[in-house]
Amino acid sequence: MNGILKVELWRAFHNQRFLIVLALTLACLGVGWYRAEAIVTQQQIHPVNLLMMILSYTPFATLAALLATLPFADSFLDDKNNGFLRFIALRTSYRRYLTAKGLAVGLAGGASIAASLILMLGILILSGKADFSAHNYLSTSTFAPFEPWGPLGWLYSLNPYYYLGFLLISAFLFGGIYALMGLAISTLVNNRYIALAAPLLFFHIFAYLETRSLRLLPAWNPAYALYPFEAIDGFTLANWGGQYALLLFGSTLCIMLLARRARINF
Repeated sequence: MNGILKVELWRAFHNQRFLIVLALTLACLGVGWYRAEAIVTQQQIHPVNLLMMILSYTPFATLAALLATLPFADSFLDDKNNGFLRFIALRTSYRRYLTAKGLAVGLAGGASIAASLILMLGILILSGKADFSAHNYLSTSTFAPFEPWGPLGWLYSLNPYYYLGFLLISAFLFGGIYALMGLAISTLVNNRYIALAAPLLFFHIFAYLETRSLRLLPAWNPAYALYPFEAIDGFTLANWGGQYALLLFGSTLCIMLLARRARINF
């Protein structure tokens, strides 16, 4: 297991697609900074609060599912089409290969989203626009609360960096689970573009249906899992964990069941 896992992790994190993720992250930050500059330059704002406000104005959530799948989610198709699966069958069991593949895909996707937030925070700090002594929480809403909406908002009042930790955990889970969703799709269809784009389509369909339909609860809005501080009401920690748990279970189950068919065909 250790051998194949090392191979998959090396393949996942030593690829040039992370440069595309980096470029898109910087582009999102630029758009968000341009749109929010008039607001953030007029007030003292903590770095964590500044990151949250900039995120609200960026298209990062629009692209996040794609940024999660882009690094490694379609690698199963590469292994299948290039004959790597036959080589793996001689070296280790198929189950170990799938486990290592899932771990590598999930870690790469999670790292992609979490590292993007860390990068944006670092740039915002270096810009000199943030004020570490600021304590008040500022929201983009006219009904601004004294702390972030959604689950664990009280952590910000306790210490903004505690809440930052929650945001990074949520971002990592988002990236990892949506990357696994892409991997699951790749075991069903032999098209890398569909595998990469399907989680993005899923995200936008459910986000749209939740905002436009009275039949879907806010608990099913995937945008709230990535940006919990924008969940005005009806989204709790149980909803946050339940949404991720269901997506993880569904993706893992599909990988386990559908990958068997791909094995028969190689």
